[in-house]
Amino acid sequence: MVLRIKYQPLVAVIFSILIVANFSLTSSSAWAWDSAAGNPTHPTHSYLTEWAIDQLKNQYPELQQFRKVIIEGANAELHELPVSGTKYGIDLEAKRRQHQGTNEGCNDIQGWWQDSLTAYRQGQKEQAYFLLGVMLHMIQDMGVPAHANKVYHQGNLTEFDNFEFLALSNWKPKFDDINRQDPGFSEPWKYYAFSQEWTHADAPNYNDRDSFSKFWLTASSSEKRLLSNRQGRTSYLTMWAVNSAIKSFS
Repeated sequence: MVLRIKYQPLVAVIFSILIVANFSLTSSSAWAWDSAAGNPTHPTHSYLTEWAIDQLKNQYPELQQFRKVIIEGANAELHELPVSGTKYGIDLEAKRRQHQGTNEGCNDIQGWWQDSLTAYRQGQKEQAYFLLGVMLHMIQDMGVPAHANKVYHQGNLTEFDNFEFLALSNWKPKFDDINRQDPGFSEPWKYYAFSQEWTHADAPNYNDRDSFSKFWLTASSSEKRLLSNRQGRTSYLTMWAVNSAIKSFS
């Protein structure tokens, strides 16, 4: 079910304040699209990944089998700040450092894919699909103007990106204006740079995280259009990357 917030203005403000407060307590890395650590309702990284899986699951039944694991990976925040714990036999901090997490994404997106492909070929499918989800997270983050344009920011109560905050409580993807075609990369990690270029083309002048509206009610028509286009286009890009990955697995 698509979440569409239709609260009255005061309620919307209160809801948003609670979201930010929750995020400040659970995460301090770059926010980008909201993930499970900072959104108690339905994270945007989940929406993006679920949509992609739903378009391909009939073609690739294994996607549905590992749906939960892929989405879990897509909600992992493995950027520039230390993390702890292990998942599916993976030391998350060691992998974060190995693949050079940055504020906007990472400097070794190819490495995340190679780890996923290696795990799949070794028969460790849960690990492979989790790592695929992590790679998707990085590709999806390049769908955010601040990340594509390398506008440094952190996700906490006082420092965050307004575009990302607006997206947190407004899932309103626009799917009828996908102005790119799938380049058909045989290596899914290459969608990372493609995602960055596409987003930069959509928002070349996004260099001030505080200049964008925080709330849907106060956003301009151009701001609403950018958000909806970025959600829809990043959904498509996620689907293309997943399609490429499954072909490589096969």
